Amino acid sequence: MKLISMPGRLLLPTSIIATAACTPGPMPLANLAPVPHAYVIEIDASRSTEAKVTLAFATAPSSIYPARDGDGGGVVDVRCEDGREALQKDGRWRVPTGCRRLEWTIAVDDLDATGIDADLPSAAYSRRHGFLVLPERDGLLRAGNDGGSATVRLINMDGSIVAREYAFPSINQPPFYAVVGTQPSQNYESNGFALRIFGNALPYMWMDEIHQHVLSTWSRWSRDLVSGPAPSKIDWAWVRPVEDAEPGYSASAGAEAIISQIVLRDGDPDAEAKARVVIATSAAHEGFHLITGAAGQAWPAWVNESLANHFAITAAREFLASEDHRWLNAYYVDPEVRAPLLESQALYSAGDGGQAQVFYTWGARFWREIEKVLTNQPNGSGRLAALIRETNNFADIDLNDADALADLLDQHSDDRASPIVQCFLRGLSCPTVIAE
Repeated sequence: MKLISMPGRLLLPTSIIATAACTPGPMPLANLAPVPHAYVIEIDASRSTEAKVTLAFATAPSSIYPARDGDGGGVVDVRCEDGREALQKDGRWRVPTGCRRLEWTIAVDDLDATGIDADLPSAAYSRRHGFLVLPERDGLLRAGNDGGSATVRLINMDGSIVAREYAFPSINQPPFYAVVGTQPSQNYESNGFALRIFGNALPYMWMDEIHQHVLSTWSRWSRDLVSGPAPSKIDWAWVRPVEDAEPGYSASAGAEAIISQIVLRDGDPDAEAKARVVIATSAAHEGFHLITGAAGQAWPAWVNESLANHFAITAAREFLASEDHRWLNAYYVDPEVRAPLLESQALYSAGDGGQAQVFYTWGARFWREIEKVLTNQPNGSGRLAALIRETNNFADIDLNDADALADLLDQHSDDRASPIVQCFLRGLSCPTVIAE
């Protein structure tokens, strides 16, 4: 999602072509034994405008349908392995009787020529940098809400194969994002947590520091925030924006990968400092979604986005030099779109995506105020992080119920949380917490 917009047009510095760290040798073809939700996605670099998808299942459903946020527009020629066509009707594809494996083709964009939108990325291949971006919304069909497995294979120009095995996420986890390639420009590791960079990051010396910052932050969060499953590897792909993209930093996250891009403004003497702040904060935000979502929580949007921004701002404040804090405050702390969070959640659920700005700003401020009054023992990421881990991501609380949330937080704040909850969630009696 686009977290920050910088007005005006920015000039991207000269690109640096990534250098291959290594080129893996040929790998054996994946086993297509029919297990629930077993996907195999294959792309040939010599014919990189399409990818072949196979979906195997133990028991065939009556129909399959587009993945989250998708419309199936990129899906072509859905057939059973024996050649029978899966007919499309009312946004679904009917599975032929007795079919145990479906196959189809998806269109793949030329990332080097046209770019993509990192907010809503499409399947795309970069011949220049040798990697494939594949989000589930663009070309994958689902047979149900449960998870499964996915194998992505990239056949290189020399015939060698790079393959990556994924756990395909269930419907209450972050969506499936795959980044598979031969040329990660940089590799990082910290406390068993790995980060691989693909594509062109900005060629500033501080980009390496930011990559190190988010790696250590994500590693700490995976330890301090999550009591269930969490990823141990994230691929970060820098992708070319589409022509005439609006200035700003855009990013989105899915299981095990984030995709981002930035368009800088012409003639702005502070463009580099602004970019440093926005990338450091927003990338951490996206990684938060990935790490906490892997445990299978189903937080409402107001919680998901506000917590991500709160923790990302806290981490950025510790990382950034003091002279950068004015931009951190200008973009993430000072702007506040004030509205009762539960009212905004209802509007958001009804289709008003603009309410997300309330979550990013006023929602993050809510957790900042809660952090101040909590009395429980903190862990390495703070008192709120310890509470989230202790409650297994608020597993037993209806987070759209202000009274239930207030009761929980009061137990860990000497009964000081209720006024904050009533103010931010319901818009009641706010003067005591408005002044920061």
